[in-house]
Amino acid sequence: MSRAGASLLLLATLAFIASTLGFALHLNGTSPAHLTEMLTVPQLFAEGSPQVDLAGLFLHPRGPGMWALLAMTWAALVYYALRGLIRGTGGDDAPLIAALALGAVGPWLILSQPLLAFLLSVAMLAGLLAAALRGRGSDPAPEAERGPPAGIARRSVLGFVAGWALLVCLSMLSGLLQMRLGLPQAAAAVIAILIGSVAAASLQLRLGRPFGFSVALIWGLIGVAAGTVTSDISIATATVLAISIIAVVLVRVTT
Repeated sequence: MSRAGASLLLLATLAFIASTLGFALHLNGTSPAHLTEMLTVPQLFAEGSPQVDLAGLFLHPRGPGMWALLAMTWAALVYYALRGLIRGTGGDDAPLIAALALGAVGPWLILSQPLLAFLLSVAMLAGLLAAALRGRGSDPAPEAERGPPAGIARRSVLGFVAGWALLVCLSMLSGLLQMRLGLPQAAAAVIAILIGSVAAASLQLRLGRPFGFSVALIWGLIGVAAGTVTSDISIATATVLAISIIAVVLVRVTT
């Protein structure tokens, strides 16, 4: 059963990577301009007002930094899946398998069904967090450890993937706030980022010492700040504030 579960997890991982890579390369012919149009409300802005494709930063990366974040997410998943296959574990990874399946489908619905795509991204995040937090209270005390326990390694690896997933959720939430409530992009993005920073702080406290979750978040938020600093200073400022909040919590749990 465990070997079969580990094999299924590896297949789910490969399917997730193939799907997100295909979307990132736009094998369906969708252009970045179309994705930006879906995530913005042009009539609310003056003509020529610059728009930022927040979801595209993570699902359709253009710069090397954001491509590296996506590649590191894939690498973390492959490492975890192969580790489980080699050790013959993985029978209790059903939440992670379901999360990867949902994550493979979600991006392709972002144009036609943005609300459903957002809900799938939330479900993916929930599954990743459930997998990362599994066995949270079973780790030995730091003074009794002989090397990092398996629970800490799992939370660090899967926490990194969950951090990327939270960034995707927040970017989609920002787009929905624009479309459904008619908010300007700056206001929608600031609300989503501030909500995300509070949620990230709480989640990092629950994850404890493993810092992969916060590393992914800070990495992605730096990309957001870099992508918006010349087009919308309010988004960049909110992003820097969110990074500061996460960094403070990270220092607290690691010292």
